[in-house]
Amino acid sequence: MAELQIVCFGEFQVTLAGRALTGFPTDKARALLAYLAIEGRAHQRSELAQLLWPGYSAESARHSLRQALFQLRNLLGDANADPPWLLLARQSLQLNPAAPLRVDVTIFTQLLAAAKAHAHADLATCAACRDRLREAADLYQGDFLAGFTVADSDPFEEWRRILQEQLHIEMLDVLT
Repeated sequence: MAELQIVCFGEFQVTLAGRALTGFPTDKARALLAYLAIEGRAHQRSELAQLLWPGYSAESARHSLRQALFQLRNLLGDANADPPWLLLARQSLQLNPAAPLRVDVTIFTQLLAAAKAHAHADLATCAACRDRLREAADLYQGDFLAGFTVADSDPFEEWRRILQEQLHIEMLDVLT
């Protein structure tokens, strides 16, 4: 199966089998994919609807979520994918952990966690950890979702800004 790659450091980019996916119909469809990729767990549909469509009635927000999911599934070719990219249930959804997915932020945080957990007398003298940190630094191509906003979704923007700041601080630690 083809690999889905999601780049969130710098400009948001998605590739499927090496081909750039640029046909996102809305910023909210892109935001939904980014959120699912970064959070990496199942989410209640009602929670996602309120994250991206706050201020809408519950019914209208759920309808908008269904539309965004339909568009996202079409863009990803999810109906023909084996395994599917999205796991959809009546009340929840998530990116399929069994699908071949590469998310730069996830790899970045895994590399940092591995360097922190590694038993060494001094980080500066541990070649394996220096290599991990160098790889993490190479992944950081700019701030998290730089230039990406969802204007009418304060909850999404708050999540994005907080994570952007946390990742920026972690990158400063890597460089130190």
